[in-house]
Amino acid sequence: MGKEAQIIASLFSVMEVDDFSLITVTQIAQEAEIGRKTFYRYFKNKEEVLERAVEILFSEYAAFEKNYSASNFETLIYYHFSFWRQHCAQLKILYKNDLMLYLFKQYQQRIPQLNAAYIRRAKLDPSTAKYANAFTTGIFWSILYTWIENGAKERPAELAKICSTFLK
Repeated sequence: MGKEAQIIASLFSVMEVDDFSLITVTQIAQEAEIGRKTFYRYFKNKEEVLERAVEILFSEYAAFEKNYSASNFETLIYYHFSFWRQHCAQLKILYKNDLMLYLFKQYQQRIPQLNAAYIRRAKLDPSTAKYANAFTTGIFWSILYTWIENGAKERPAELAKICSTFLK
């Protein structure tokens, strides 16, 4: 594991115990078994560590086309939650620390790229595309948030069925 990954893992480890707002760079560095100088070679502050962690998650998500280009909404939801289920521990830590908005911001940044093929196929004008991306961001983030808030009990197939029921 590289230093960046080590620092990110250490932040999440510390957040399991302490509230993010109270965590110090010293705590993260101690958990990572590195010096503060080494921490600052990689990151400016703990917020930047968190932003990078979420950015890495979304890069991994975007790497699998099936996560965002399915033939129907039910399949799309299934793949979406299959991915996030693998990262449930991190999501629960973000939720516990009231940091889910970091995910929302990544959705806002990534959805236009992920929706690009759909928008071209549907021949949406730029204004409509902007709202289509906002809708997609809101619905995916909100369902993810609700799932985590309720203990992430449902499996991806169950969530896909639930969502397809009200989207018909």
